Amino acid sequence: MANFNGGMNPTALLLTCAWLSAAVPLCRAATPSPPATDERVTTDAQGRIRIHALPVAPPFRNVWPAAWEKGFADRVNASLQASDIQPGKYGGTYFENEKASYPQAFIGFLKGQRKEALRYLQQDDDAAWSKQLTMGVDWYPSFTIRGQVRKYFFFGQYLEPAYRQRMFDSAKLWTEIDPLRRPNPFWKPPAQRSKPGEGWTPEYHNSWVDVRSTDNLRAMREVAVYLMAEETGNRMTAELYKERLRAYVTALYQTGMGEWDSANYLSHGLTAYLQLYDFAQDPEVKLLAKAHLDWTCTAAAVKYYRGAWAGPNLRDYGNIGPHDGASGEFWHYFGDWPQPAAKPYRDFVHLATSAYRPPAAVVALARKEFPRPVEVLASKPSYDGWTKPGGETVPTYHETTWFGHHTQVGTLPQGHLDPPGMNLNGFRLLAENPRRGVDTLIPFTSLEFNHSHASATNGGDRLAQRNGAVIWLNARPRTSFYFFLPKNAPITDAPGVTFIQLPQTWLALHWIDARPRGHDAAATAKVCGGKKPFPEDQVWRAEAGDGPGGFAMEVGEPETYGDFAAFRKAVLAKPRLDLSRLAQGEAHFQATDGTRVGVKLTTDASLVVFRDGQIHDWQTHADLWAGSGSPVSLGWKQGILRVQAGGYTFEGKLSGGRYSFSNLGP
Repeated sequence: MANFNGGMNPTALLLTCAWLSAAVPLCRAATPSPPATDERVTTDAQGRIRIHALPVAPPFRNVWPAAWEKGFADRVNASLQASDIQPGKYGGTYFENEKASYPQAFIGFLKGQRKEALRYLQQDDDAAWSKQLTMGVDWYPSFTIRGQVRKYFFFGQYLEPAYRQRMFDSAKLWTEIDPLRRPNPFWKPPAQRSKPGEGWTPEYHNSWVDVRSTDNLRAMREVAVYLMAEETGNRMTAELYKERLRAYVTALYQTGMGEWDSANYLSHGLTAYLQLYDFAQDPEVKLLAKAHLDWTCTAAAVKYYRGAWAGPNLRDYGNIGPHDGASGEFWHYFGDWPQPAAKPYRDFVHLATSAYRPPAAVVALARKEFPRPVEVLASKPSYDGWTKPGGETVPTYHETTWFGHHTQVGTLPQGHLDPPGMNLNGFRLLAENPRRGVDTLIPFTSLEFNHSHASATNGGDRLAQRNGAVIWLNARPRTSFYFFLPKNAPITDAPGVTFIQLPQTWLALHWIDARPRGHDAAATAKVCGGKKPFPEDQVWRAEAGDGPGGFAMEVGEPETYGDFAAFRKAVLAKPRLDLSRLAQGEAHFQATDGTRVGVKLTTDASLVVFRDGQIHDWQTHADLWAGSGSPVSLGWKQGILRVQAGGYTFEGKLSGGRYSFSNLGP
């Protein structure tokens, strides 16, 4: 077995970092650090753009095979080519407009628009308050300051010296004390404000920086404040934010992320911490950044499938199919789907200009290079768990994911527990499609399809899953069960069962006091024809009777049944449902392969799930990732992440607020 830590074991790594920490003082002079002088962007003999990240020492790196680096560069070039950004047409600088315009200017620079991009990046901010307080450099919105940091450090050598000095002087003012809720003399006291009520913009808050604290926005704030305090020598602020960063990263390895596995936002947390990894001088902080990135990429690798996003997630914005949402950024790392995005999301530029690479084992995990079928049991905290002293004592959510040969399906046993608007999606199935990457199937009981569980209490949705078998009950009379699925998928009915044929995946839906109603035109128009249309998909509906109703689902694949006809014959060979206690809200199902699963409705938030005929003990389902044969593991409040896939082994350990790691490969 080869060690991919530059030949260093974890103990040697920590010793090296201790030496480096002593060798690199935190405080700096009153002038900017010297920028790099070697060229950051070149073109090779084949005409490909080559981006040269600022160097990161071997003890902090996950090393990739040369072929992987080439694939990454190819994917970055594909996204650059597809980014139709005209010289100088990057957008405005008013308030949070830099969320889009800064990444677009960075992309323009990489594509050769240096003069136009630098002219844009060095103009004064439009906000009067930033002109008065921070010398015309905006340090308030989280997305803006994320861009400011990469502009200053990565593109700094191309900035005019006077402008870079002004950014430095501005950041020194901004971080001389903690900017979060620092009294802001530009804004009037609450009683004198022209805007009543609440909001997050400066006029509502006595602060010099964005006050929002979702996982991704908090990450952008804390990383930017730390880096600019470290750069400008504001030691007290840097130390304060170092501990905030340490606390957050520690929470990841103890209980997970509140904004867990978000198909929309997980990549925003990634791009925030890429700045810390690339630009932090303190080796301990750089390792904390790597700890965050290793963890985040592992979480993404579990949900990533052929360029798309599988399974339950919080803050689901309906990001379906390859390249949509977080999957688009992680595609640059993971690949596993050859077709590039027609319109790549601009934030890929942060990955393109960063030295970070995920562990090789994590890349193999994303590509599903491990023995399958296999089941992974996972847990998640509440949305605001990190605000609780000492964290949460038990998980809030319990997730089951099954990886088949051509299928990935994940579920939660119940619905919303967090505040409304969190867009909790509790069921996603992805199935391999050779033409478009994957087909997506999402069952749901309200027409907000990215809220697939309508209610956690009062007879709401209850699910149980064991491997590829799922059972779903709802106590409300006449409940509609909707299914988001491909238009071209053949759907056939047999007594009590509906079959759905996907290219390499076959589904059997066994009805529990429910009847299929077929294509629902109104629901299709709402779900598939809105601002984000899905022209190749539809909504199909079934309706329950007057008592508890629902369905059980099982998955068939060529490796287990040979062909669809054999699967259909096996399914119909004998009854699979035990509904003898349905009046009491309990149902059991035995799949064709012998897997048994059951669920019982409750009138409170308690969960009664049966797996293999036994009531499931939720205390055995507390680990962040676990399961017999699981390629990934991280115990609840244990702090040791292990991934084994593709012949590689990765271990990351966060103990006492300090990170060590090892990479082993064939």
